[in-house]
Amino acid sequence: MELPRTIALLELTGDGLTINDIAIKNTLEYYWRNYPEEFKSFPIVNTQSSIELTLQFLEFYYKAGYRFFYGFSRSSVLSAVLDWFNFHPDAVGFSSVSFTPELSIPKKIYRMSPIFTDYFKPISKQLQDANAVFYLYTLGEAGPESEKVYLEQLLAQGKINQLYTYGVTSTNLTVDDVNNFFISNNLGITDIVLFNIFDRNSYINLYNQGLSCSAQQYDISPYQPAVIKGEAAFQLKDKYNAIVYTSTCTSIIWRAGYNTLGVDSYSAVTLNVINLLNSLVTLQDTDNVNSHSGVLQFDPVTRDIVYPSFIVEKFNGTKYVTIFLYVEDPYLGNFTAVFQPE
Repeated sequence: MELPRTIALLELTGDGLTINDIAIKNTLEYYWRNYPEEFKSFPIVNTQSSIELTLQFLEFYYKAGYRFFYGFSRSSVLSAVLDWFNFHPDAVGFSSVSFTPELSIPKKIYRMSPIFTDYFKPISKQLQDANAVFYLYTLGEAGPESEKVYLEQLLAQGKINQLYTYGVTSTNLTVDDVNNFFISNNLGITDIVLFNIFDRNSYINLYNQGLSCSAQQYDISPYQPAVIKGEAAFQLKDKYNAIVYTSTCTSIIWRAGYNTLGVDSYSAVTLNVINLLNSLVTLQDTDNVNSHSGVLQFDPVTRDIVYPSFIVEKFNGTKYVTIFLYVEDPYLGNFTAVFQPE
């Protein structure tokens, strides 16, 4: 049986956030296959990373009776569909990793990842202490562009010392270009590199092609840590850090999906999405939905998730080790923990 009036509009091909949406597809299919009594399936449609096609699909499937739409991972896409949802007030959307603060506005779309300014909280001291911050980001995408503006604000406020930015395109993500960016701005071991690059694997692969970097690097993308192999594993040993939106508590079936699919093919928030969908479709109170990962509470106006928790994981050359935990909890308050590397 299918879950009524529900559909996923995912970017499975094209220039969009395909890695994230493929992980969503894999995760949905895993739970539909292994837990069919608890989670009913629904159609998955490929938007081909086209905003125009996404809007066409929304209108087409709305007229066909669908009211719950899972997709809009990129903030650029989410921003483009806001007006459509405003004109269809009985439609409800879900976005897995959109995290720009500019979209913290009244809307009928649940955002399952915290806004990106929260991702900087676990490394606030590193930002302040660094001689300079080097930021590499996907040019023209709302989320990374918004992060750039935020870093510029921190610079103006004196909360970081120096800032150098590099907008990544399809043509300038090369060893020579990135190396020139580092060298021309005198990158050193007292600096830090931040990056939010949609084609993250291509950036990591530059370290298999001759790129080197002496500074600590922080991946502030809302995904799982990168898979690092080959020469890149040597170059990034004890230098690559992933800031991961995670939870101090996960359910048995969440861990089953994560362990089966693996870090690169599992969408950490999707199990909560389909659990939330079950409640909405059956008209249950969403304030009391059981969570499979972390605190599942939303701002009643913006429908952005609140009470985030993060871990910072460092790549030690062969695996990731947790070095820092940051938690915001409605009952325990805010707390942190530092872990000693193995």
